[in-house]
Amino acid sequence: MRSSAYLRLAVDELLRAEDSQLMQSTIYDTCWAARLTTEDGGMAYPHLLPWILDRQQADGSWGSRVPYTHDRLLSTLVVVVLLARFGHRRDDQARRIAGQRYIWRHTDKLEQDTYRTIGFELILPNLLEEGRELGLDLPYTQLGHYEDEREKKLSLLPRERLFDTWTTALHSLEAFAGRIDVEGAGKLLQEDGSMAASPSATACFLSQTRDWRERHPRSTTYLEDLLARGGGLPPVSPHDIFMRAWILYYLHYGGLTAEHAGALKPHHEHLMKAWRPEGVGFSSNGFPDSDDTAMTLLALHRAGYEVDGSCLLAYESDRNFASFERERDPSVSANLHVLEASETMPEGDRARVREKILGYLMRARHHGTFWRDKWHASIYYPTSRAMMLLPSYVPDEMEETLRWLLHTQHVNGAWGQHGPTDEETAITLLALLHHHRTVKPLPQEPLSRAASYLAANERPFKNDYHELWIGKTLYAPAFAIRAAVLSALSLYGDTFGEEVF
Repeated sequence: MRSSAYLRLAVDELLRAEDSQLMQSTIYDTCWAARLTTEDGGMAYPHLLPWILDRQQADGSWGSRVPYTHDRLLSTLVVVVLLARFGHRRDDQARRIAGQRYIWRHTDKLEQDTYRTIGFELILPNLLEEGRELGLDLPYTQLGHYEDEREKKLSLLPRERLFDTWTTALHSLEAFAGRIDVEGAGKLLQEDGSMAASPSATACFLSQTRDWRERHPRSTTYLEDLLARGGGLPPVSPHDIFMRAWILYYLHYGGLTAEHAGALKPHHEHLMKAWRPEGVGFSSNGFPDSDDTAMTLLALHRAGYEVDGSCLLAYESDRNFASFERERDPSVSANLHVLEASETMPEGDRARVREKILGYLMRARHHGTFWRDKWHASIYYPTSRAMMLLPSYVPDEMEETLRWLLHTQHVNGAWGQHGPTDEETAITLLALLHHHRTVKPLPQEPLSRAASYLAANERPFKNDYHELWIGKTLYAPAFAIRAAVLSALSLYGDTFGEEVF
């Protein structure tokens, strides 16, 4: 496959970009840095306050452009607390009151979200406690049950042991603000100075001491380097494994790997160097998980490296595969990725693994049609993944999903659960094109409209997309979204012999 000159340049630009340029900032993480003070009590980074205020939504909230209540409520609450401490102008207070009004009006809508954001039941009670101390008018009674949930969750990881060893709970360290064993937590900082690769957790850790610059210079440098690269802070950093694995995944399906072999080689070498017998996480020094491990195995296997996927078997449970140890809810997309990577497992395990995952996936489908996922706010993310993979296993079970995808396309050619977005359009188009090429021909007209929508919105160096990925709040990994867009456009052009640029 040979793509257009524009697509070749755009993919090359994506592959050569610095990691820090490819993850959008979040209000939530930036607020934790904005809370840091100098020894005299002033804001250490006062320039962050205007950046945060400029991003208030019309309804008084802060957060993603997608109306996901867990994201909006938590993002708004952390800004409201920040303004109660540092927003001294009349306009600041008016914005704070509008944010509080949003929280009151939307508390009862939390149950409408299928999945909570990460650590929500841990972080929210701590912020509410702080709001109460500041005398803020907030729905404490209505949200009081999260305190009970918090205690139940903490019973699985006793607080007295939290700072003895490195666990995934450290990624949400801000949930323990005011109760942190600073000495113990300091010993768990990563080499780059971060707390579990989380800018918000790192900023919270620093906030526990007045002389944080002198006591923790590496953590200070970690935050300030990130702030120097763009307006606010990203939700995770580093994310070198996550970035590379997802880019390589999409470029593979877009048929873009062969003509970019030279630019891809350093990424494969980076993944190979970071590989550990137990697998990998979203960063080279991160906690391993099945999702990033499966995606990395796929990238290396497809590039011709010898890899052993037996490490994925450590995530196997009775009915599915977990993402992490002690996981409450399984992830559809992670199970799909493990299924796809099962070809790298020992041959004797493959049939059992595939049968188990397929059973879980078919039980998890809603109305026999679509899927939902704990890592993504859109049903199109797991459903498009399923559409790409499952026809080769259960061909007779996917017709309803195919009809649903074609039927839910917007008039302008896009797809989107909460409104048209580049990402949902790209991943759906990519799945339908793959189906068209490998299973049966589909009508060109809806695919053409989708490609036209993407082409009209595409521009060089684009890194501003709707926040749909579920972390502590919603976020947008621009690298994965851009890779999906470029791959979908490339595959469309190759499928129908049309250049879209």
